[in-house]
Amino acid sequence: MDQGIAAVLSAGVAAMVTFGGAVIAYKAGRRQVRDQGSIEHAQWLRGQREQAYLTFLASCERAAAAGRLRRDVWERIEVDNPDAETLQDLRGEAQRVGRDFSEAVDQILEPLERIRMLGPDVVIAEAEYTLEAVRQFEDSMRPRGSGGDPFNAEGDLRVQRATFAAVARQVLTHPQEQITVVVSEE
Repeated sequence: MDQGIAAVLSAGVAAMVTFGGAVIAYKAGRRQVRDQGSIEHAQWLRGQREQAYLTFLASCERAAAAGRLRRDVWERIEVDNPDAETLQDLRGEAQRVGRDFSEAVDQILEPLERIRMLGPDVVIAEAEYTLEAVRQFEDSMRPRGSGGDPFNAEGDLRVQRATFAAVARQVLTHPQEQITVVVSEE
C-alpha cells in the first residue's frame, strides 16, 4: 500500500506542479501582452506628438514669414515716402499681407489643440507661450506711433520657438523623465 499511496501522492504533486506552472505561464502571458500594449501605445503617442509638434512649429514659421512680409510692406510705406499712387498700392498690399498674417496666426490654433490633447503639460505651456510670442509679433506691427518694435518681437518669437523645440525634443527622446529646459539667447 505504501507504493500505491506514494504513486497517488506523486501524481497529485505532479498535477499541482503542472497546474501551478500553467497559472504562472498564464499570468506571465497576460503581463507580456499588457506590457506589449503599453509599449505600442507609447510608440503611437510619441509619433502623434512628433507630428503635432512639427505641425505647430511649421504653422509658427508660416506666421513669422507672413509677419516679416507685413513688416517689410509697412517699412516701404513709412520709410520710402512713396508718391500717392504707389502709396495707395502699398496700402492695398499692406491690407492683403495683414489678412494673410492674421490667417497664419489663426492656423496655429489647430496644432495647438492637438498638443493640448497629447501633452505633456510642459510642452503645452511652451506651445502657449509660443502662440503668445506670435501674437505679440502681430501686435508689434501696428502702423507708426503704436510703440511696437517688430524686430524685437520677432527676436522674442525666435527664442520662444527654440525653447518650444528644445522641450519637444526632450519629451520625444526622454518621455518618462522630468523635463526642465533652459535655452540661452544666442
